[in-house]
Order: sequence, then structure tokens, then C-alpha cells
Amino acid sequence: MTEQEKWDRGRTLLLESLYKPDSKLRGCAYNQKCYNELMKIREEVIEYVQKMKNPHIEISTPNAEISNSLLSGSLGQYFMNHSYKSSELDNPENASEYD
Repeated sequence: MTEQEKWDRGRTLLLESLYKPDSKLRGCAYNQKCYNELMKIREEVIEYVQKMKNPHIEISTPNAEISNSLLSGSLGQYFMNHSYKSSELDNPENASEYD
């Protein structure tokens, strides 16, 4: 089993535990007058866990292109304005030219 598969199974089991009704816990929340808050937090946690990305999935870019992740970062504007494949820009002697 790969790390990716193990992570996916772990997330699935966590979600199952969140979906599974826990009458004791819900009874305690009702007695402590925080049942609605518990259910709201539960829903938010479920949504968060469902949206989590598996950290073991490798992101590859064909033809050594810049990925969307990199473009959305702090250097994104630089790569949008300049050809990152240009040997002129790759030359460290020209680095101050783009400050």
C-alpha cells in the first residue's frame, strides 16, 4: 500500500468517525447547552477534512512549465511578465536588472 493510499484511507476513517452518531457526546452537549455549537463545529470539520489535499500526491508539470501553485505565489507576477525560459533572465549577472 502506498503512502497516498494510506493517507486517503486515514482521511476516510476520520470522516466515518465524524459521520457516526455519538449519543453520549451529543447528550453531554445537550446537557451543557452547547448541542447546536457542537453540530456546527462538526459540519465545519467535515467540510475541512473533505477538502484536504493528499500531501503524498506528486504534482508534475509537463515540459518543465510553471505550475499554477508557483504562479499563485510571490514570484507569479515575475513569471507572468518575463519568459522564465530565457537564458538572459537565467543569467545571475542580469539579476539586478529586474529588481
